[in-house]
Amino acid sequence: MRSKDELRRYIWDLMMNRRIAVFPLPPHGRIPNFRGSTFAARNVRKLREYREARCVFVGPDAALKPLRSMVLADGKNLAYATPHMRDFKVIDAGSDPGRVSIRHLFSLGRPLDCPVEVAVIGSVAVDLNGNRVGKGSGYGDREIAYLRGFNSNMVVGTLVHSLQVLEDISHVMEPHDIPVDFIATEKELIRVNGRRRL
Repeated sequence: MRSKDELRRYIWDLMMNRRIAVFPLPPHGRIPNFRGSTFAARNVRKLREYREARCVFVGPDAALKPLRSMVLADGKNLAYATPHMRDFKVIDAGSDPGRVSIRHLFSLGRPLDCPVEVAVIGSVAVDLNGNRVGKGSGYGDREIAYLRGFNSNMVVGTLVHSLQVLEDISHVMEPHDIPVDFIATEKELIRVNGRRRL
């Protein structure tokens, strides 16, 4: 695959053909939702930084909904950006973990006023070096850059199906692309530094 667009098409088609992609369908043009996203979310708990975090940022994509619920259920503040980065908000720990759909995120929350220790964003593809490709809008990279302006030590990860994890996609990366520190799949948690599986 010689370009990000070719890579995206390959992953979207593969997830459809293998019946891994789930609503909203088709996955083309978006961060794909997938079977096993709840198991992938649970694997984030293996991360020490997550267990110690008080405020966790999770992207607004459908695949990340189980993780948004889990953050609140685990007694943490849930930070998020509304679609198109209109606002950065936070829902306080102890809030109803069942109210984390995109529709609810628009109406809930208050302005983000706490440092984010862990951020998880969606991806179309990621490799074992932490290189990631989103849907092409650039929002994930901009969200991370904004949040790192308040906490440069923030740990960044992505939550994907194992089919979305490739060996090396560095040849399509650009200078503005921000790599991730960990990858959560339905099977495991991968620390990118040293590729250690947890």
